[in-house]
Amino acid sequence: MMRSRRLSKDNVYYELKQKIIDSELKPNQAVNEENLAALLGVSRTPLREAIQRLENEDFLVRQPNGRLKVASITVKEVEEVFLVRSMLEGYIAKNAAKNATDKDIQKLTVILENIKQSFQLGDNQNFVSYGFEFHDYLSEMSELTVSGKVLNQLRDHALRYCRFVSLHGDWTRQADEEHGLILQMIADRNEDGAEKAMRDHILSSLSIALERIRGIEE
Repeated sequence: MMRSRRLSKDNVYYELKQKIIDSELKPNQAVNEENLAALLGVSRTPLREAIQRLENEDFLVRQPNGRLKVASITVKEVEEVFLVRSMLEGYIAKNAAKNATDKDIQKLTVILENIKQSFQLGDNQNFVSYGFEFHDYLSEMSELTVSGKVLNQLRDHALRYCRFVSLHGDWTRQADEEHGLILQMIADRNEDGAEKAMRDHILSSLSIALERIRGIEE
């Protein structure tokens, strides 16, 4: 008999969410408490709470018959998530440029090196991880608490789409170069330039995501 791990309810939630973000649990896959408990090696009590939280966040969907499934990946949702992100993150980049210290520029340069390296190695999942680290750090620099909170609610959905896209092909050189342009604008303390570069970057990521998702649907 498999021993249940004593995972805190938060850990159960994060682990389950991570499996959905990484497409280990595939879009539209039917799941139930029993198989999720076995997958995570946990008892059902902390699992129920994790399921409830993931339903509230639209990662899991309760169907009319009461059965659970992993949320699907839809063109409509991808468009909405990325469009809202482009507005929020543009504003964040603008404020990051205003607040940037030399130390911030150094830190972003290191992250950018990691982005470039993973791109050259064709390491798509790390490319996505470092990309999100770059965006998260700008959010910290911006000191915009409300925007940061709203962005956080979207962040993991966006991350799921980016990971999904990475499983079905490479990102483009353009995505790699766009981070460089954002950093250049921030290093120049060019607030409007940073805002525009960030918006353009997220909208071009959206077009790649849409192309892939449509391709998979076909």
